[in-house]
Amino acid sequence: MARTEADAFERYTHEVYGWAYRLLGRHHDALDVVQDVFVRWSEQCAQRPPRQARGWLRRVTLNRAIDLRRHRRTQVTSGCEADHVAAGQPLAGQLMDEETLRCDVADALAGLTEAQREVLTAKVYDGLTFAQIAAEFGFSVSTAKTHYLRAVQAVGDRLRPRWADLEKQP
Repeated sequence: MARTEADAFERYTHEVYGWAYRLLGRHHDALDVVQDVFVRWSEQCAQRPPRQARGWLRRVTLNRAIDLRRHRRTQVTSGCEADHVAAGQPLAGQLMDEETLRCDVADALAGLTEAQREVLTAKVYDGLTFAQIAAEFGFSVSTAKTHYLRAVQAVGDRLRPRWADLEKQP
């Protein structure tokens, strides 16, 4: 690994882990994502280093975590369980727990455009201001705000019916 790659690893490992863990909720899965992200980082740096390391790492981490969650979900669900999940209905005895919420949020994030997902996670997970987001991604501040508002609306639209149905369950 070249020096700049090692610097990026040292500087961003904890953030990459945090982004992955928030979506996956499992230590080992988050570590797998960290490893995969930095392998991809090394490959990318060999071709053409990204101008915005943090933004590139966040995007790849979120995409990889969402892919891993989808893969894990298809391995676990089968038969009538898959029908319930596809219909957005809870499985028998399923509680509104942290894992369910994490899964629903990951699905909602997967439904966003890449720009919306990047802006939303930068604002919510990293606490960046709109000015910082605009600088990091090369947007205007108003464009960053628009992506954020559309993302919040889309996530809310996607989660609201699912959680309303779960709250009505006995």
